Amino acid sequence: MGSAAGGEPLLRLRGVGKVYEAGEHAVVGLEGIDLDIHPGDFLAVMGPSGSGKSTLMNILGCLDVPTTGSYELKGTPVSSLSPEALAAIRNREVGFIFQVFHLLPRYTALRNVELPLLYAGVGKEERAQRALEALRAVGLEDRKGHLSNQLSGGQKQKVAIARALVNRPSLLLADEPTGNLDSRSGEELMAILARLNAEGSTIVLVTHDLAIARNARRIVYIVDGRLVTEDRYRELRG
Repeated sequence: MGSAAGGEPLLRLRGVGKVYEAGEHAVVGLEGIDLDIHPGDFLAVMGPSGSGKSTLMNILGCLDVPTTGSYELKGTPVSSLSPEALAAIRNREVGFIFQVFHLLPRYTALRNVELPLLYAGVGKEERAQRALEALRAVGLEDRKGHLSNQLSGGQKQKVAIARALVNRPSLLLADEPTGNLDSRSGEELMAILARLNAEGSTIVLVTHDLAIARNARRIVYIVDGRLVTEDRYRELRG
C-alpha cells in the first residue's frame, strides 16, 4: 500500500464544498476544503459537534458527493459518478468503522465479517477463509462462533474492524470508533488501528478527543465547514 511520503495522493480534495437545502435556507456543511491523503497516512480529523466532520467523512467514504469542487479517489473523479458506480467504488475501496457497531445480533462474529464478501459475490470457502484472517488480525479468532450479542462492546468493535478489513480496502474510515467503549477497550482499539497503519493501511479517524487523535500521524481541524490551523482551532475553542 506504500508509504505516506511522496507520490500521488490516494485521496485528493480541491475546493470541496457541500450545501444542504433546508426549506428556504441553504446550510453550508463544508466550504473550500483542500486536502491530500497519501497511501499509508493516518489522519485524524478534529472539530466540535456540527463543524462538518461527518459531512467530510461521508464525502471521503463516497456516501455523498460535493456540491462544489472535486474529489478524486485513486485518480477517479468521484463527484461525477452515478449512484451505482459510487456504491461500487465504496464497497471495493472503503472500509467503515462507526461508533455504533452495526452487527447483526443473530449472526456469529465470523458471519458478520463475511457479509461484505457475500455482497461482493465471493465464494463460500474464500469468504470463510478471509473472514477468519480478518478476525485473526484483530485478535478475535477464538470468538468466531459467538453470536454478536454474546460479545462485549470492545469485542463487537473488533468484529466491526475485521468486517471493515475483509474486502482489503484502500481506505479505512473510523468515525468516533471509541465513543461507545470504556477506556481500556478504547486503548486496545487504537493499538489495533496503529498496527494496521504500520502494516500499510491508510486510515482517516474522526474524533473530538485529542488523546485519541494523537494516535494518528497527522491531525487536521475543521470548524464551521472549513479546515483551520491548530493555532486557530485552539483560539476558537477559547
